[in-house]
Amino acid sequence: MKRFSHLIVLIAVPALFALAVYLQDKPVHAAGDKIAKSGEMALEAEGRDIQVIDGDTIMINGKVVDIAGMDAPELGQQCRHNGTFQDCGMSSAMQLRKYFAMAPFTVQCWPGDPERSEKQGDFPIVECGIGERDVAAAMITDGEALPIPGYSHRYDSLSTEADNAKIGIHGGDMMAPADWRAGKRLDGEDGRCLFVADGKGNYLSTLDPRFADMDTSENSKICSDEEARQKGYSYTAP
Repeated sequence: MKRFSHLIVLIAVPALFALAVYLQDKPVHAAGDKIAKSGEMALEAEGRDIQVIDGDTIMINGKVVDIAGMDAPELGQQCRHNGTFQDCGMSSAMQLRKYFAMAPFTVQCWPGDPERSEKQGDFPIVECGIGERDVAAAMITDGEALPIPGYSHRYDSLSTEADNAKIGIHGGDMMAPADWRAGKRLDGEDGRCLFVADGKGNYLSTLDPRFADMDTSENSKICSDEEARQKGYSYTAP
């Protein structure tokens, strides 16, 4: 009887672990549901067709949206690891781009909660999934973004685990993205601004292929996506 009980435990533990991993990686909205609880249809696109603007902002089907529940380092932001500055903002954006470029399933994005995401008045807030994978959860788990406090207890837990393991941005010194947007910098950090206005009410990030043709004079540079919006600029589809 004891051997039988021991066998059940050996089978049950891996099964429970697998279930926990599965649930941890589920999107906030059940993957595959094209209609959100609000009744709104999900935005859908193939991953390769999604344009990444920065580490938490994308353009899907010609619509610019913020990914809910997370705050990634700004595109020009740097972090310090072992005394050396690294481009953690660019790293986050490239990781997000990799998720989409390698997506084996159609990407779906559902309306998120703007109040809990502290993004009132900005671009639409969405929760994105690639199959059963929650994009925000993946970014936070990989140490490429911080959670918006209170948006999801699971996100908070994933960030704590990443911090304990010193993964990604948790492995060194980093100014909180919100503080960086407010103009604060680490001692010795370069003040880089990687968005540019076109003089016609529009702006682009350095990740956009059209950036190379823009006027990048110092007067036209913008330090963050949020700053561009505050100045009334729009991000236009290619």
